[in-house]
Amino acid sequence: MVKRKLITLVLILALAGTMMLAGCGSSSSEDSTAAGGQPAGEIAQDSHINAALYWFGTSLDPAEEYDGWTTCRAGITETLVTVDKNYELQPLLAESWEQKDDVTWVMHIREGVTFHDGTPVDAAAVKASFERVMEKQERAKDSAKIKSMEAEGQDITFVTEEPFGAFLSSISEPMYSVVKVEDGLDYANAPIATGPFKVTGFKVNETIDTERYDGYWNGPSSVKTMKITCIEEDSTRGLALQSGEQDVVQRVANADLPNFQSDSNFQVVDTTGARVRIIIPNMQNKFLQDVNVRKAIADSIDYDSLVKILGEGVTNAQAPFPKTSPYGYDELDKQAYNPGEAAELLKKAGFTDSDGNGFVDKDGEELKLTLTYQMTDYTSMLEAVQSMAKECGINIELKLTDSIEAVEEKKDFDLICTNWQVLSTGDPQWFLENMYKTGAQNNCISYSNEELDGIINQLSTAFEPEDRQKLTIEAEKILLADSASIYLVGENNFVLANTKVQNITPYPIDYYFVDNGMGISK
Repeated sequence: MVKRKLITLVLILALAGTMMLAGCGSSSSEDSTAAGGQPAGEIAQDSHINAALYWFGTSLDPAEEYDGWTTCRAGITETLVTVDKNYELQPLLAESWEQKDDVTWVMHIREGVTFHDGTPVDAAAVKASFERVMEKQERAKDSAKIKSMEAEGQDITFVTEEPFGAFLSSISEPMYSVVKVEDGLDYANAPIATGPFKVTGFKVNETIDTERYDGYWNGPSSVKTMKITCIEEDSTRGLALQSGEQDVVQRVANADLPNFQSDSNFQVVDTTGARVRIIIPNMQNKFLQDVNVRKAIADSIDYDSLVKILGEGVTNAQAPFPKTSPYGYDELDKQAYNPGEAAELLKKAGFTDSDGNGFVDKDGEELKLTLTYQMTDYTSMLEAVQSMAKECGINIELKLTDSIEAVEEKKDFDLICTNWQVLSTGDPQWFLENMYKTGAQNNCISYSNEELDGIINQLSTAFEPEDRQKLTIEAEKILLADSASIYLVGENNFVLANTKVQNITPYPIDYYFVDNGMGISK
């Protein structure tokens, strides 16, 4: 029998001097400085903050689609466990847990937690919340592989359908946020949850008005009210910060970053994110079925140049998981610019430039591929990729679409450039299983590798972090050798604010933002 228990009281006391656990992660200490080197001031009480996000869900119901990402960012909802800035699991609503065997987990719900209406949160309330999301959303049934739950007092017992090493990280996903379940509640517009802020108003795709919850279990915020606005355009969000309309925002246009970084009126904090821009090849395409062609495309790309084109908002990727994650980035044979090798690989695949037009062909058919994408801010990057591929004789045409999801569903593409939150719960299994496992629902590229499938299956029964790391590195080596995708750049997570906003912590997972530590200086 395998047993593990996290003793969280000691951990919390150890962290208390520098960090506050909260619904959307933890906040930095009050010695943070602005871009101009200004020290943090004394925190004002009963203040107001205007904040801007780059995306809203269509509701505030964590059980709908990815709407829990919005409520988590806004400090409204919380999960049982959370992921810190080092990709490590930390206790949140669950104070401790014990793994009884390969499929049984007992979690102790923290004493003193209440919903926004003052109702105590016990194991039965958690069970009801989990049952609701699993009933409403297929993704919730599949992600954590929960077979059954039993509640007794503050203890809830989860039994998974099979051994699942990623169980704890899976339930950190915001769709598993704990909300009060009761007939007649308006989950879409005003969920009753446990975070440091409660909802007082909501306009779809426009604004969320929140108010401090004075009964918050980890101490009330100094901020009394907060208005969170959805501003989808990066440049517009930056203008709103410059004008004083917003106090703090997630991300601005990469080209605008130097202006904020050099201006002492603003502060810019960032970290390497877990979101990666990826080119995925359709394995049903007869040319792309050849690993030599896929690798030739990867070799044709000057990754350093892409970073220079896009600016400080991105960093080199060249591998499935970011360099700041604990998954062996430095020991991998990463994708790299090698046009000479690309030429040799194309020859090996039977391609030559038989008609002298600058593009290679085989059996009278040119190596011509369409690269589909949706986000317009990808254009400059992909035009560079197109030009680089041309230098190696590969003809890539760019196609902008209104719905990348529709293209993926129909599998009507040669190449797609999209982005994935590759460590959305701090654990690699979700991405590997959904993107690359044979027959997986999100495996729109029809990729199949028996060895990789075996490693993903082993991840399910690996519970120790070091074992999961070793298996993940093995999986990365297979994906890179197979050129199953091309990992272009990683997106940094930026939070920008005026100098009055204090205690900002950037997280690699971008659904963490507002917490009870963020405040305004006097």
